[in-house]
Amino acid sequence: MDKQKTVGFLLKRVDCNDGVASHCETLMRGFKAMGWRVVLITGPVNYNAGSEKSFQALKDLSADWIVFEDLKPFLPTWANIRRIQEIVNKYEISLFHAHGYSMLFLARILNFFTGLECVATFHLLIQGDDSSSMKDVLRLKLRKYQIYLRAFAPKVFIAYSSEIERFLVQDVGFHKNKVRKILAGTDTKYFRLPSSEERQKAREKFGFAETDLVCTLVGRLNWVKGHDVLIDAVRLIRKAAPEMALKCLFAGSGDLEKEIKEYAFVSEDDSDCFIFAGYLNDMREVYWTSDILVLPSRLEGCALVVAEGMCCGTVPIRTPAGGALDQIEEGKTGYIVPFDDPEALSKAIQKLVDRDFRLQMGKQAAAYASSVFDLELMIEKTVELYCECSGMETK
Repeated sequence: MDKQKTVGFLLKRVDCNDGVASHCETLMRGFKAMGWRVVLITGPVNYNAGSEKSFQALKDLSADWIVFEDLKPFLPTWANIRRIQEIVNKYEISLFHAHGYSMLFLARILNFFTGLECVATFHLLIQGDDSSSMKDVLRLKLRKYQIYLRAFAPKVFIAYSSEIERFLVQDVGFHKNKVRKILAGTDTKYFRLPSSEERQKAREKFGFAETDLVCTLVGRLNWVKGHDVLIDAVRLIRKAAPEMALKCLFAGSGDLEKEIKEYAFVSEDDSDCFIFAGYLNDMREVYWTSDILVLPSRLEGCALVVAEGMCCGTVPIRTPAGGALDQIEEGKTGYIVPFDDPEALSKAIQKLVDRDFRLQMGKQAAAYASSVFDLELMIEKTVELYCECSGMETK
């Protein structure tokens, strides 16, 4: 009987409300279907009532979840190292997958004691679609990245967007063979174009009329996502075209909920225009009810919500942060607008007022995203890389 193939995920901490946790959950579902199992080896875990379902999913999908409340990746204790060794032996772990650069030092120590190789996903938040913009964001940190990443480089880096691949190769200086671009994938069978009945039901659930133009921002309630930019853009549109039945839906929760709501609700008209839905477990109905998905983020890694929305036929408008190069073909699958530019965003939204034009672009976005951001493709490429790095057979 073949040995069960097992990978150990290394995370400094787990915030069940963020994109890293969501990405890990997606990987784990795919691996399970391919006969792989995942053992989570993490620092502290954070979740609340809104993200409890995500926490439970990670727990259910993992073969085991070992939490070190005192985990210090740069100063691991001997007790923690010994405990991880025991876990490696118990589950016959084949290799480690580090999520976040801070775990690379620990992975190097574990390699010394266990002989196991490590691949790493660099969950870097990127501003801009060129290396000069990235350097502006990283500023003095760039040199630190160069020294640290070269000293404790994993076997291979996984870059889930073109921007991250470019950063690792051009800015940090890794050889292209050291970096494998595997675009973040989503379940394209689940996130799909809705039938007319499904769309109508979703609109009714959220209380939208068919004549409403619904712009949605999906993401945690934090200024980095650009909620203020969208709010300002909507106000400009209301002033320029008061006859437009424009609605703005915010899906997500976060520590800055109070501040963002205060920014949104300053007049009587705002209460009818801006809708805060909170954290939602099933995002598909959000995309189905939406006409336009807006993401005016100041920083992003890959913005998988854009790919999900595109698969559902929702037209994206986003800033050129991480993931934009892979998602948007200007004027065909969506629009890219400058950072912190409500006027440019308002103009892009108004380009999509015509229903027939919007639906056509939505279909183009869906066809593109369904082929490029396919979950099975991401899982297959990741498993191939695991086997390549660990010396295991792919079958």
